[in-house]
Amino acid sequence: MDLGSGLAIASMTILLFLIFTKVKTFNDFKNNRTPTKTAVFIYANIVWLLLLPGTCWYYIFRGERGYYPPFADSIGIPLMTQISFYLLLLIPLNIFILLTTLKTKLPTKLFIKPVQYSRTTILWEIFFAFWLLINLLCLIGFVIDGDHFSIPVNLFFTFILLTLRAGQMSRNEQAEKNDNI
Repeated sequence: MDLGSGLAIASMTILLFLIFTKVKTFNDFKNNRTPTKTAVFIYANIVWLLLLPGTCWYYIFRGERGYYPPFADSIGIPLMTQISFYLLLLIPLNIFILLTTLKTKLPTKLFIKPVQYSRTTILWEIFFAFWLLINLLCLIGFVIDGDHFSIPVNLFFTFILLTLRAGQMSRNEQAEKNDNI
């Protein structure tokens, strides 16, 4: 049941993304544009805060299904710990977004490919590939576990990571054009 609901939620999230971005063909998908720096910052924080009610839902749902033995302590301890942790992680999230959007050119095409790879662009590609891999592994865990709120949040942060990557690629492309002039 958890895997099935996780797959359904992941599929619905992707479908809603395609509908809201008006993607009808593969070309539309390739030409998708990123939001602005301000929009990235605001959306990332709002979506991150969805994890707070999601944590409550997760533990209440699991409790109703009998996952915790009757002699166990309340779900208050994991709730308060996890909610505090999510609030604390807002600080590194905002620092990460701030540092990766400095001197970037957003909005741009989401799947921008540099004309020529320099050492800097290769390092940025490796950096974002690492975080996208971590994000993908978390997504697999959330889908298997059926964590209803974490799946859309994770998929949204895949979009945010791709947006930040596109901003860095457009920045490096712009710097190469200025060097050539």
